Amino acid sequence: MAENFFKILVVDDDETMREVCSEVLASEGYDVSVAAGGWEALGLIGLKWDLIITDFNMPGLDGAGFYEAAVSRIPEISDKFIFMTGDMASARVIEKMNGRLVKKPFRVRDLLNAVESILKESEPSRRYRRVRLEGCALHIRFDGSELAAVAEDLSLHGMKIKYQGRPFEAGPGLKVSIDNLNISRDARVVWSVASASESFSGIIFEKPVPASVFAELVPCSL
Repeated sequence: MAENFFKILVVDDDETMREVCSEVLASEGYDVSVAAGGWEALGLIGLKWDLIITDFNMPGLDGAGFYEAAVSRIPEISDKFIFMTGDMASARVIEKMNGRLVKKPFRVRDLLNAVESILKESEPSRRYRRVRLEGCALHIRFDGSELAAVAEDLSLHGMKIKYQGRPFEAGPGLKVSIDNLNISRDARVVWSVASASESFSGIIFEKPVPASVFAELVPCSL
């Protein structure tokens, strides 16, 4: 089933930024790879990426140089780039290149909105990176206590959950059990937000859900 998941390459010389982007995107069901700079990313450019998210200001081959070299090799890849920068001068350069920019520092939703805006037109057969499980009951164990929650959706690598109480802090230590799917996984929290009455978190599993379980749910997929 791996070929049915959107493939994203994240390029950044900052290790923390690579990890944050990778975890956020993986928790949303994307197939994510990373590169520590433009030259490393250029060596991977022929692997048929659905999207490339790259920092603009990097040592060696920077974002602009990487983009130009990639497009010279594969012209159709030009519309698959999103650039990241917190520098206003760089932002103006990006506007003249393809205009697809996520400004640092960014919120999780800013990144996901930018990604989804590009991938939403991709072929429908590849949209089932997540399956809707809205209202599916599950149990969470965290820091010695157990909490009831419901699932919003599920991917091979993670899920979005809804629960009562304060939002979880990012980090490991979560144990998730979905009884009717016979799934129990150690997980870590990638992001959390709170509304007036409940909290939501995106979590990523330490071990992926079996593809056979996921395949059975595909008919009700997003």
